[in-house]
Amino acid sequence: MHKEERMTQQPMLCLTCFRGNTPNDPDSMDDFWVLDLERDVNWGDPTYLCKYCCERIAALTGFVPEADYIEQANIVKQQLRRIHDLQAKLEERNRRLDQIAQGTRAVRRTKKERAAS
Repeated sequence: MHKEERMTQQPMLCLTCFRGNTPNDPDSMDDFWVLDLERDVNWGDPTYLCKYCCERIAALTGFVPEADYIEQANIVKQQLRRIHDLQAKLEERNRRLDQIAQGTRAVRRTKKERAAS
């Protein structure tokens, strides 16, 4: 199985959609490719899958395009940084609250000691 620029053996048809060497409107031949499955059917006919059928198969099986994956990975990195910053702020606030609570306890202790003497 390998990727080729265009179908070269007859019949030049995609195995699933029967498209030839013609890309869809926004694509050009530079963007078009086929997957040669290196298998023969019907007594020697080649098996090709066009770019669009390969993309459809990838989408059905759960794969995402590389650009989408990179975008999602960047979003995850940003969110992890944000979570880290928020956790740091929370820990700092908890330390301050602990110090305030310790100071309050110390003041109460000294008031009790003064009241007892």
